[in-house]
Amino acid sequence: MDTTLTKSEKTLNEKNAVSGRIFFLDLGGGRVLSANPDGSDLKTIVMEGRKFPDGLAVDVAARHLYWTNMGNFKENDGSILRSDLDGKDVTTIVPPGGVFTPKQLQIEKKTGKLYWCDREGMRVMRANLDGSNIETLVDTSQGDPRPGPDAKKWCVGIAVDVEGGKFYWTQIGASNSGTGQIFRATPTRYSASGPRPRRARRGARERTAA
Repeated sequence: MDTTLTKSEKTLNEKNAVSGRIFFLDLGGGRVLSANPDGSDLKTIVMEGRKFPDGLAVDVAARHLYWTNMGNFKENDGSILRSDLDGKDVTTIVPPGGVFTPKQLQIEKKTGKLYWCDREGMRVMRANLDGSNIETLVDTSQGDPRPGPDAKKWCVGIAVDVEGGKFYWTQIGASNSGTGQIFRATPTRYSASGPRPRRARRGARERTAA
């Protein structure tokens, strides 16, 4: 029996082998790591030092990793980077100064967008996957200086509902204060000066600039 693989079959097997791994961040060590699902073959694939990586998203089809670096919480030096799944070809997507404290991020492949929350920057933002066309979708600062001191205005978690045409984000509030909230908005309706709240639905609040 001929067991020789064609070039396309070899490529598919290589992709499956890589995408079958888990990827995670070491915040204190400033590392991106990879391992098999059972924890074996643990590897450091990117080592940056103490830049406090926080959010991680995997684009298996394009063989890319995206992650956020929070940087110094009191400085405007956060960044977003991309690499291949093996950690090679590290590329800056949003350079330091383009965002204060980027936290969680999501890839939206249908429109080719990257969404993220900027905690001390008090914003929900997005850009093209190559970092071009950076937009502020939501600004919760209400005139506060950046970096913002009010934790109730800090945006952290992000999720995108492509079919529903909405994105969702969390604002954490002070520790153990019970003031955290979840909001949603429509991506095509945004304002850099800040959204207006709409009536709450099932415990969440909806915002729009329309």
